[in-house]
Amino acid sequence: MNNNLSTSLPASDASISIEKEQYNPIKVIRTDGNILCYYTINAQEKDKLLVDIDLLSNTTKVYPTNTIEGSAYFLKPKYGNLYFIFEGSEFFIEKNEYSEEDTIYGHPIGFTKTIKYGLGLEKKYKIIINTLLKHFNQCESIVFTKTKLTSIIDNQLIINEVDFDKIRRGIDRSQDLYQNESIDAKESFVYESLLYDTNPSKYPELKRKPRKDLIYKILRTIDFKKISHNDKQSLSNLKDSADLSYLTVLTAEFEKILNESHIESTYQSFFEENPLLLTMFAGSPYVQFKNQAYIGGKSFNNTNGQYPDFLQKHKITNNTFIVELKTPQALLIDKKPYRDTGVYSTSKDLSGAISQLLTQKYQLETDIASLIKNAEDREVEAYNVQGLIIIGRLSSLSEKDMKRSFELFRNNQKNLRIVTYDECLEQLNTFIDLLEKYKSIRE
Repeated sequence: MNNNLSTSLPASDASISIEKEQYNPIKVIRTDGNILCYYTINAQEKDKLLVDIDLLSNTTKVYPTNTIEGSAYFLKPKYGNLYFIFEGSEFFIEKNEYSEEDTIYGHPIGFTKTIKYGLGLEKKYKIIINTLLKHFNQCESIVFTKTKLTSIIDNQLIINEVDFDKIRRGIDRSQDLYQNESIDAKESFVYESLLYDTNPSKYPELKRKPRKDLIYKILRTIDFKKISHNDKQSLSNLKDSADLSYLTVLTAEFEKILNESHIESTYQSFFEENPLLLTMFAGSPYVQFKNQAYIGGKSFNNTNGQYPDFLQKHKITNNTFIVELKTPQALLIDKKPYRDTGVYSTSKDLSGAISQLLTQKYQLETDIASLIKNAEDREVEAYNVQGLIIIGRLSSLSEKDMKRSFELFRNNQKNLRIVTYDECLEQLNTFIDLLEKYKSIRE
């Protein structure tokens, strides 16, 4: 008996096995003007078009398809009849250097690249499609574009790639927020079950850091019109409490860093994390536009470029607003009066900050046309740009003459507001007091 025969496949079976192992369902057809990519099953079945790249117009159509063999939805569209169009981006298909799979390149972050998996959005961004099909179910295609504004035209949704990136990043932030909260809750549960309940003297109860944003972010999106009167009142009270908790924690953090000695970047980071404060202190609906944005001013030797701490944008008019930060320890006026007259001059810190902001204002207004030309967000203006300087403390002015000199000076500034850190803190505390009074009246 030949033992080799008992372990060997027949020649025909072996060739079938090899062919099956080497079979690649992706077929790419290249011409001078197009690249077409199909999913193929066999010679008898019709090829399924996945990608159509028009090389002449830089337009690519992608048809997300279910490619899980054995599935009831095999080779059916992933998102109903919805397909994607990409305008103005150079797409190409080539083998991935690591996996040797046919891979598509050219679309923004957030899309799958390996063609045999059917393309489409990454799993965590599928909520975009689900939301769209739920509220705009007649949509037939989504156009991703670098040049057009986000809009709806007939049965087509146009999404500017900058807007798509903002949506994608927002989904990432929301996912991280709730994922981190879930991890914290699970960690606390395991700790209390295994350690605290077993030996509480050695393993005290965990004190979790308060999340000043989580409940607030949930409550502020509730549609109070669709719940009962009693539930509405309860949730409204809870939201008021969340508002107060959020601002109370924020104010405590702000007061803490004010009472400590930090470098300027520490205060800048705090305002980056809490942009609501700058809107409050500016006194108008300005929103965060760019931090440390380049606004012009470079000379021929590539020096003297201007970079304000914050460049804000008005929510309604799109006009810009510059914010410059100095530390709470910075002097407001000189310690000695000018020629013993009871008049005090501004400090080098304050006069330097003013000169810096006025230079930034001039450069922004001068270079706005070229800045907009090369910007992703072109909805921005520079009409007589206003500015805010946050610097020092009023409490450092011990003499009445000092306060008078400072008030006379800052109240005569044009297009420029000067506020101190302790004034900002007082504004926050006043706002909290008003919320507490409003809450007590409602209760």
